[in-house]
Amino acid sequence: MFALAKNVEIEMIWIAPGSFLMGSPDNELERNEAKEKQHSVTLTKGFWMAKTETSQRVWQSVMKDNPSKIQGDDLPVEQVSWNRAQEFIEKINRGGARFRLPHEAEWEYACRAGTTTAYAGSRDQMTWHSGNSNRTTHSVGSKMANAWGLFNMHGNVSEMCLDWFQEDISEFTIDPKGPATGQRKVERGGQYTGRIRHTRSADRSSNVPDGSAFFVGFRLVHD
Repeated sequence: MFALAKNVEIEMIWIAPGSFLMGSPDNELERNEAKEKQHSVTLTKGFWMAKTETSQRVWQSVMKDNPSKIQGDDLPVEQVSWNRAQEFIEKINRGGARFRLPHEAEWEYACRAGTTTAYAGSRDQMTWHSGNSNRTTHSVGSKMANAWGLFNMHGNVSEMCLDWFQEDISEFTIDPKGPATGQRKVERGGQYTGRIRHTRSADRSSNVPDGSAFFVGFRLVHD
């Protein structure tokens, strides 16, 4: 367990370093060729990743407010901008911790958990999307975890990453951090009001740093 604040802890999973194919192969159904060009990526350092998305209970304990459209302590916090997520992280790091958002390559590596298919397991058992969510978010830790013990990497709410968005990122191969500048931040994982195709491991979306949406949340990592 990792402490975020007084009486606030989250469970994190150790993600060992390694190499993987990022993006989607030419024969993957419903892929976006421009945004999912497949390329080899190597992560030379491991990291800790939160077992679940950040819940409203955790957010409220630190920030003392709840911006979420669909409210519930165990539901993922949403309607949080990338900039506000940085404020949250700044607060929990004041004691010397090293929490942050994941880089996009770290996120996909962890999502895939060693798999090369569109999903890291059974699509029906792992995903929340517009076809099965009843138009609502679901508790963090719901559905089936991937092989590395991470929940809701496919659907529920989209998850912010540190990187600026760029369509073709195949030039970044060793410990990728994306382009140095940009206008939009990467979001990954798909969400409960979106089509199931957007919950694939390789699917990519983005938003401006000060933009928020009722279907976007975040998951922490720790160095």
